[in-house]
Amino acid sequence: MNYFDNFHSQLALPYLETHKELIQEIFKTLEQYFGLIKNSNQKLIDLGSGDGRIVIYSGLNFGIQSIGIEINEALIKESKDKLKSIKKDGAFNKKQYRNVIIKFGDIFRQNLEKFDYIYTYSLPTMHKYLNHVFLTVKKDSIIISHKYQLKGFDLYLKLEHELIHKLEKEKLTTFFYKKI
Repeated sequence: MNYFDNFHSQLALPYLETHKELIQEIFKTLEQYFGLIKNSNQKLIDLGSGDGRIVIYSGLNFGIQSIGIEINEALIKESKDKLKSIKKDGAFNKKQYRNVIIKFGDIFRQNLEKFDYIYTYSLPTMHKYLNHVFLTVKKDSIIISHKYQLKGFDLYLKLEHELIHKLEKEKLTTFFYKKI
């Protein structure tokens, strides 16, 4: 990937963080409604993983392979530093840490056929550029879109559930889609 592509991808998809207090609710919903099983062979990918909070939570608390794709090297370092800090506490076992993989990559160039759960927190203006990426998702996989509904994907994504979060000053929704 050249410098221009890297720079353009960072402009197109700025870092948006999922509120920490909502992550547990999102994963509880995945467990209750969408078959997330602790310590299974299921796989999750976070497209634009930012500081790694989704993949770290998933890998450590659910024991599934959790991959974060991020193009901003400073955020990759922050994610890895955060994981090292948690590791020092010794609250989780080695296998759980091996489940968390954070790597450099462009979300617009991903093939998602091996993943059961795909997490994204992207601006609506960028969704149309994810069309070719979402086409690679295997049937019955769950796409989790935080805050913004995915529009224009009706031919192959079905909205299955809306989780409404009530925060102190705002109301947010997480949308759960199934690949049909």
